[in-house]
This record gives sequence, structure tokens and C-alpha cells, in this order.
Amino acid sequence: MRRRALKAAGIFLALAFGAAALLLLRPPCLILEYTGFYCAGCGTQRMVLALLRGDLKSAMGLNLFMLAVLPIAGIYAAAEALRYVQGKKLLCRSRGFPPALLALLGAAAVFTVLRNLPEFRWLAPA
Repeated sequence: MRRRALKAAGIFLALAFGAAALLLLRPPCLILEYTGFYCAGCGTQRMVLALLRGDLKSAMGLNLFMLAVLPIAGIYAAAEALRYVQGKKLLCRSRGFPPALLALLGAAAVFTVLRNLPEFRWLAPA
């Protein structure tokens, strides 16, 4: 159990370093750069920085979809890590995981299309 806990902690540490590197380096969105269209992730870096400043209103204007999805993803990752450490069956191996993942990807696709339509320009990063 200790070995599994160390492995899970190592993965979370690597994810934290990766997130910190993205926030420090701030690479451009290649989809926006090459197509001119906003993807579902455009504005996420600035959204996270706004949240770190405590500016929820700005964060909502930058990427509403990721503002909702990232906390859910964090809770899922923590639950999955806890199940792994306890030696229980992982949630990603359950029957409901593929449909849930497809629903999330579908929601991201719908959000991407909507934020590029003139009527929904308010969904684009401010």
C-alpha cells in the first residue's frame, strides 16, 4: 500500500510541475494560431491565473467550460488515486466511464463550436 501511495503522490507531483510549467511558459494555443478558431481550452491559462488572483468574474469570462470541468477532473483524479492506493477497482475501468468520457468530449466539441459563432461571442476569451 505504501508503494502505491508513493506512486500516486509522484504522479500528482509530476502533474503539479507540468501545470506550473504551463503557467510560467504560457505557450500559445496552436489551434488558434493556425486556424483562427478558439478551441475548448483557449483562455484556460489566463483563467487559472485569474483564479489565483481571486478574480472569479474574469475567470468566468475567459473559459467557462474549463472553469466547470477542471474542479470535476481534480475530484475525479483524487478519487481515482485514493481507489488505486486502497487497491480497489479503478473508476476508469467501470462500464460507465466510456459514455461519461464521450459526453465530456461531446460537451467540449459543442462548446468549441458555440464560442466561435457570432451569436455566442461572449463565450470566447475576453
